[in-house]
Amino acid sequence: MFSMATIEKGKFPEELVNILKSVALKWGDNLEDIDKNLEISPLNGAGFLNKLYKIRFSISKEDDIREVLVRIYGKGMEIFVNRKEEVATFEWLSQQGEGPKLYGCLPNGRVEEFIRGRTLFPHELRIPEISALVAAKVRKFHSLERSSGPKQYYNLG
Repeated sequence: MFSMATIEKGKFPEELVNILKSVALKWGDNLEDIDKNLEISPLNGAGFLNKLYKIRFSISKEDDIREVLVRIYGKGMEIFVNRKEEVATFEWLSQQGEGPKLYGCLPNGRVEEFIRGRTLFPHELRIPEISALVAAKVRKFHSLERSSGPKQYYNLG
């Protein structure tokens, strides 16, 4: 396990660098010195149970900026969350086109596709066109059926 404190100091664990190299290779990027071209930014207020970070790197042939999200699991949360099932569900949703891509797993987190976005304000949700889009997405999400894998329900009450 590693902590993001070491990453914030500019020291990137080998597991993370290997995942980033794998992603860069899929994108057709130059892999030389990838760990020297990484920029990290914490995403404050974006995670309740986890710490989220955006990692940027620019090593492609066209000098494009690449961004990924690194999710570090909160300590002790495994008593509430089955991480193996969570990752399997996350990966399945991604394959269905209903979530970000999963690039790789770390001992205490994962690397995901970074999707730019923002939280909608209540007044925006009252706009009929926006609420219709949200309703359609929720309907599609709830109509998905996962035929394999355990279904676990947690009773926290």
